[in-house]
Amino acid sequence: WLGLLRDVREGGSMWSALFRPSQHGTWRPLGERAYFLFFPWVFGYEALPMRLLAFATQIASLVLLQAVTLRITGSRVAAFLAPVLWIANSKMVVAMISNGAYVHVLSGFFLLLALYLLVRGNWPGMWVVFLLGFGAMEMNVVFPALAATYCWVFARERVQRVLWLWPVSIAYYVLHMAFAKKIAAGSYAMHFDASMLRTLGEYWMWIWAPQNLTAFTGLPAWVSWVSGVVFSAALLGFVAVQASKKQFMPVLFLIWFVILLAPVLPLRGHVTDYYLTVPLAAVAMLGALACSHARWWAVPFVLFYLATQTPSAYKATRWWRDRSLVAQSLVRRVWAAHAANPGKQILLENVSDEQFWAAVAHYPFVERGETYVYLAPGTEARIVAHPESGVNIHEFFLPAVEQERLRAQDKLLILPVP
Repeated sequence: WLGLLRDVREGGSMWSALFRPSQHGTWRPLGERAYFLFFPWVFGYEALPMRLLAFATQIASLVLLQAVTLRITGSRVAAFLAPVLWIANSKMVVAMISNGAYVHVLSGFFLLLALYLLVRGNWPGMWVVFLLGFGAMEMNVVFPALAATYCWVFARERVQRVLWLWPVSIAYYVLHMAFAKKIAAGSYAMHFDASMLRTLGEYWMWIWAPQNLTAFTGLPAWVSWVSGVVFSAALLGFVAVQASKKQFMPVLFLIWFVILLAPVLPLRGHVTDYYLTVPLAAVAMLGALACSHARWWAVPFVLFYLATQTPSAYKATRWWRDRSLVAQSLVRRVWAAHAANPGKQILLENVSDEQFWAAVAHYPFVERGETYVYLAPGTEARIVAHPESGVNIHEFFLPAVEQERLRAQDKLLILPVP
């Protein structure tokens, strides 16, 4: 995405940069295209301004979650806890540190704002936000289901009005499937079968498993398993008990979790943390509501949740920050060498495994559609292959004959990497 502005400056179409579907079969002009065109254009390739917007967006979402929770539950305890439980979860780390995952943050904002306006009865505002949400991410297609289930539980007289949302989502889905080419094989292939239930269960257990718990905190791995069992039993038990009393608010929050996760359930080969970014908000509302009912009995659960999730989130954030500094150092060094030696192919020596996966593997060194950076022979011995990433390490090596040709023409620059 950082190459979008470069492509436009090299003669590419701004229209194409904003609206052409991606190679992954997605169409996100606001959450990806405008974001990655505007900030490099105004601020250059600096992360801070992009991070400031991401954090401001998420802060607005936390405020919206609090407001929606208060309006629906009427509990100040639940309204206080919902945003805390959401942002404390270690599965939020990637969305909060990665510019590439801003789409999830922005999509969550649009969905929560549209839901808040629905709860407030602001129909024109809800429609505007609902339509804008399609520019953020395809997850917006599920909003009619969120709205319909809310109205069915709390305001059945409004059900007929929200039915008009469905044709818009259906039309968007049909057009998206027609014009955004889907990948038929590999990790992004979609499977509409029973494996979706297994993927749903996997995501549910991931919520309670802190990120790299043992590596980051020293706690044994079985703590994650116990955490999943305990929290699952507590929350699902709470839902069942309340449903038996004809209280369906907990059921609604659980259904919202499934609805928000539904678009990615067919991706059984691409189960990843940041897909939980928005669905976690529904689980946080459910957990906050359970705590408001249990009151002091819930304190040990909340403390255990925070005591395991928060350190893992903090350590994971530090790990990603350190990795980004490795990438930044390498990329800036290569850019400087390329600027001083235009037209030359660069051969990197002594690239480590971390440097490769932090920077080189993401193709940051491209000019007019062609890469100008390769790895020196023998580097492959230092790099651990990750076939699941879809990256072919051998693509980053020049054939020996080509190296000799470039060397003879003085078009090859050997760049040692510290």
